Amino acid sequence: MRLSFRIFGYVAACCLLIVHVSEADAASRNALRRGLEAMSRQTAEASLRFLASDVMGGRLAGSLEGAITAQYIRSELEQMGYGASIREQRFTGRQGQSLCNILVTVPGKDTTRCIVVGAHFDHEGTKNGAVYHGADDNASGTVVLLELARAAQAAGVQPQQSVVFAFWDGEERGLWGSRHYVKTLGRDTSAVAYYINFDMVGRNTDESRPGLFRYFYTASQPHLRTWYEESLRACGLTLLEADYRPSDRTLGGSDNISFGRNGIPIVWFHTDGHPDYNTPNDTADKINYPKLMEIARSSWYLIWRMAY
Repeated sequence: MRLSFRIFGYVAACCLLIVHVSEADAASRNALRRGLEAMSRQTAEASLRFLASDVMGGRLAGSLEGAITAQYIRSELEQMGYGASIREQRFTGRQGQSLCNILVTVPGKDTTRCIVVGAHFDHEGTKNGAVYHGADDNASGTVVLLELARAAQAAGVQPQQSVVFAFWDGEERGLWGSRHYVKTLGRDTSAVAYYINFDMVGRNTDESRPGLFRYFYTASQPHLRTWYEESLRACGLTLLEADYRPSDRTLGGSDNISFGRNGIPIVWFHTDGHPDYNTPNDTADKINYPKLMEIARSSWYLIWRMAY
């Protein structure tokens, strides 16, 4: 009889645990869905068209337009409800320019570790009277990052690890913003579990394959590919075609270098070069907005897998 009661008690406890886990799983799925539903092509496209407009003058780091861009990003984050968690990380460029990274942190249950998700917002400015609009480079990455911050706020749950959304200044001058950030970490860069970079995520290299993009990742971390493959399946996207590029060398000429050189595993989303790169013809009307939004939505799943 005692054994029967023990078995009954054990079974009852297991049932309660299953119910608790099921409820927790349902709450997690609902939070993930809330974040996904908050992301908007309309807001992303409006922001990109503004950032790449003539009035923004090419967003040269250290210029008035560069400072306006930083304040625009801050304003967008404030409207999302971040408020006091926004930080302006001011620093001086090598030629004395006043520059400013915009950082916003979603605090995790474990505040000793974080993932950093970043994109640079500066471009080439105006040369010989021609505005270098920088729609793909890198208004595209900037608006993806804004939409990801919007998703995290809408999810309304605390991640396991903190998530830092970092808008870098001065990338075109030599990765100044991201290098400054990593420098402030000191010797203990292990506090950053992963860095995800968005730089040029809005164009087509091959018009016959409009969903093609490069997914660079640290080769010694093969789960970074597995996690993203799972993310693509989970969100059921049909346009994207990932070209996976593992490497343990420092890749490319973007802000992932600042992290990779310091032993931090990286992911870099990149739709590759095109004839309009670093010319005045990199304009908002040439952006593949459905592709940009699929990159944003699939990245939200990846961030969820990493931090939540």
